[in-house]
Amino acid sequence: MDVNAKHPTVSIRRRTVIGLIILAVILSVLTMVAGCGRQPRETMGPEPAPGALGPEEPGKPGEPGQAEEPSTPEPEMLDGMVFVSIGNNASARPQSGLSKAAVVFEVPAEGGITRLMAGFNTELEKIGPVRSMRKPMVQIAVGFDTPFAHCGGSDDAFEIIRNNKTKSLDDIYSAGECFWRSTDRVAPDNLYTSTAKLVQGASTRGFSLSDADFYPRGVLKGHPAPEVSYAFSEVAGYPNTVKYRYQDGQYYRYINDKQHVDEDDEAIAPKALAFLQVKTTYPTGKLIEVDMDVTGEGKALFFSDGVMCQGKWKKPSLAEPLMLYLVEPGTGLSQGMIWIHLVPDLEEVAVGG
Repeated sequence: MDVNAKHPTVSIRRRTVIGLIILAVILSVLTMVAGCGRQPRETMGPEPAPGALGPEEPGKPGEPGQAEEPSTPEPEMLDGMVFVSIGNNASARPQSGLSKAAVVFEVPAEGGITRLMAGFNTELEKIGPVRSMRKPMVQIAVGFDTPFAHCGGSDDAFEIIRNNKTKSLDDIYSAGECFWRSTDRVAPDNLYTSTAKLVQGASTRGFSLSDADFYPRGVLKGHPAPEVSYAFSEVAGYPNTVKYRYQDGQYYRYINDKQHVDEDDEAIAPKALAFLQVKTTYPTGKLIEVDMDVTGEGKALFFSDGVMCQGKWKKPSLAEPLMLYLVEPGTGLSQGMIWIHLVPDLEEVAVGG
């Protein structure tokens, strides 16, 4: 046998090994190519500590994924205005609903106390305490030809109600279903009503509601007047001085240097003020110490936008509405609550600079 001859078995084994190496290389290349198209799998690490990533930037309402801020629904508007006689003696405060009035008339009653006649043109669930009417209040309400709620009244007030076609809603004589008594106060300062009850009571009696549009709106021009005050009474032990401080477009109201707020602790802050000089007498032998007549015309002072302007008021007759006029042409009072004071003499209105 030739020792130099190639062994067939060795040759086959060598070719096999080489083939396996080539196959391994091909498989390795294919694996690498496939891996290039596959994203690496994420590995879950420990949760980051609170605040480690920094505070999130808050989104703005209305942006995707952000909840809308809740808004307070606007109260429903009435078809017109209803007036309510409201007490303003110390035991009647804080009143209910007063900060939501569209207009308030403040009228001297007896002993330096004032009575309020508030006009409402939006729905309210509680208004009061309801008290008796005074003659000038009835005169004004009748002129606007709209319902007015009260609990009794002075003799001269009832004389107008009996002798004229009025829209009186009286707890005592004609419309008791429109009112209720609360248990957290004592009479007479615990009688209340609501716009729903008054509107229903008016509808039952065929009383329509009317708007009270009686003064111009706009921007007032005049002398700076950031503070206004008036003393309805300076009797020792029974003072009644109202003061207003203008701030942020409103006149914040104070009584004897204490801020006037309603039952919801909301500040009484009219957008405009008016003082009307009204013919006043002081009859003797009557329970009512002050007699005012709001027919005819007279001088007036107006406050809005932090300034003061002179003007006048007119009410030719009982049946005609009260109208307010400014001496500055093309000006007006701010839109919103207006608080109107009936006073004997405008000279007593104190204005601070």
